[in-house]
Amino acid sequence: MNSFKLFKIFLKVSTFTIGGGYAMIPVIKEFIVDKYKILKEEEFMDVIVTAQTVPGVIAVNTAMILGSRLAGFRGALAAVMGSILSPFLIILVIASYFADFADYPAVQGFFMGARVGVTVILANLSLQLIRKNVTKYFLLPIIAAGTIAIAIFNLSSIWILLLSSVVVFFASKGYRRK
Repeated sequence: MNSFKLFKIFLKVSTFTIGGGYAMIPVIKEFIVDKYKILKEEEFMDVIVTAQTVPGVIAVNTAMILGSRLAGFRGALAAVMGSILSPFLIILVIASYFADFADYPAVQGFFMGARVGVTVILANLSLQLIRKNVTKYFLLPIIAAGTIAIAIFNLSSIWILLLSSVVVFFASKGYRRK
């Protein structure tokens, strides 16, 4: 895949996706896996897992990893530039004028609707990830416990990630012995 095509894909995704990096993942998947069939779904999920484990913004990490994997350094640079150019320009314009329009009911309504839309997209992504990656049912209580710990008890997601990894590691070793 050439660098310019990567740039265009990530520019489209970043221009028309509201809600940040996690909201962009299903749209990136739609282009990379479903439309252009550049990667298989399992390979794409590996990229997402890798992008989540390194420090930084998930959208930029995903763009860098995919770009590098598909077109080397130039691909990584093109994908990253595509993913940050549009949000940078949009934020620049919004920051210049937002205070003047923030109290308008239409603007407040738009942002309320956008929050609902992003919530739906993230819930859908979560369900897709669970369906595709949870092949052993003993993982479901771990997912539920981690979700409750973060959402209700406000525990750090970093600690939940580490604890879940350790629990699943040991549980899967025990699972294999049976």
